[in-house]
Amino acid sequence: MSNWSFIDHVSKYISRPKIGNEKEPTLWPSESSAIIKNSYNEEVNIGKCRRSIFFRYLLASFKYYEKYSHYSELVKLLKTNEIEPDKYTQFIWIQGNLYEDYLLNVAKESGVYIGDQTQVYIPSHKVSGKIDIIVIDPETEKYRIVEAKSVYGFNANRILGSPAERKAGVLGTPKESYLMQIGLYQWWYANKREKFGDGLLVCGARDTGKYAEFGITVHENEETKENHIYYYYNNPVKGPKIDSGISIENILNQFAYIQECLDTGVIPDRDFDIVYDDAKIDLLYTRGELTKSEAERYEKRLSQIENKKTKINKQIEKGDWQCSYCSFKAVCYSSDNSPKTISI
Repeated sequence: MSNWSFIDHVSKYISRPKIGNEKEPTLWPSESSAIIKNSYNEEVNIGKCRRSIFFRYLLASFKYYEKYSHYSELVKLLKTNEIEPDKYTQFIWIQGNLYEDYLLNVAKESGVYIGDQTQVYIPSHKVSGKIDIIVIDPETEKYRIVEAKSVYGFNANRILGSPAERKAGVLGTPKESYLMQIGLYQWWYANKREKFGDGLLVCGARDTGKYAEFGITVHENEETKENHIYYYYNNPVKGPKIDSGISIENILNQFAYIQECLDTGVIPDRDFDIVYDDAKIDLLYTRGELTKSEAERYEKRLSQIENKKTKINKQIEKGDWQCSYCSFKAVCYSSDNSPKTISI
C-alpha cells in the first residue's frame, strides 16, 4: 500500500520557494493603513499594523540596498522568528485567487474584458500594486476597475449584509483594507484618465455564493479638503454614496512614516495587542463591547474580587486578531504573550 498523499504533495508544491526577478522593494496597497479617530475621539489604526509593514519592508530593502546594512542584527532576528504561513492559510489564499480567476474568465466570456493585473506605481511613496481586472461598461463605454475579494463564514455578513438586512435593501460595510486598496487604484490610476468611471469592489462568499458589489469613487471632501474614499451599494441593491472617512492623504502619510522609520532607524510601535491588559478589558466592559458570555465572566470575576473570595477566576483573554495572525508575532511577543523589547 502506498503512503503517498495527494494533498500533502500539492501542499508542499504551493509552499515551494518562488524564484523571480530582483526588483526594487516597494510598499503595497494591500497593506495600507490609516489613523482615524473612533467614536470615543481616540486615534486608532484601521489597517495593517505599521510595525508589521516595517518588518516586511525592511527584509526586502536590506537585501536590495547597502545603506541598510546596519540592520543586520534585526534582520537576523526577523528571519529566525518569522512564521511562514501554514498550508491551510495558503489554501485559503488560493481559494481567494480562484474567485478572482472566475470573475476574470466570465469578464472575457461576456465580452467586457479590457485587461488584468495592471501595474500601478505611486513613485512619490514607492507604492506598487496590481489592479485585478479592468472591464468596459457597455452602458457608458467607460472603463472600470474591478477589485475581487472572497469572504466566508459568519463574518461575511458584515460585508454582504445579514439575510434580514439584504431583504430590507441594505448591504454590509466593506472592510477598510479593501476600500484603501481599491481607493488608491481609483485615485492614482482611474481618476487620471477620462476613459475611466467609478471602480467596482466585488465581494463574494465562497461558501454560500452570495455577493455584494460596491461602487467606489474618490474625490475631495468639502470639509477636510482631502481626497476621501466613498462607496455605494451597486448590486444586488442600490444605495446612496457613503463617505468612508478614509482619505488618500492619510494612507500615504502612513506609507511615508514607514519609509521615514526605515531611513532613521526607528522601529514603529505596535498598533495592536495580542492580549489586552486589565485596563483595556475594564474599558471594553464599561463601553459594552464585550460579548454576552465575556461580560458574564467579567462580572462573576469582579464579584469574586469584591467579596474577597480566595479563588478568583482568570481574567478574560482577548486581543487583536491582527497580532494573532501576524508573521512577526514571535518577534514582538514571548510565548506567554508578554511584549518583547526590540532594538536595532
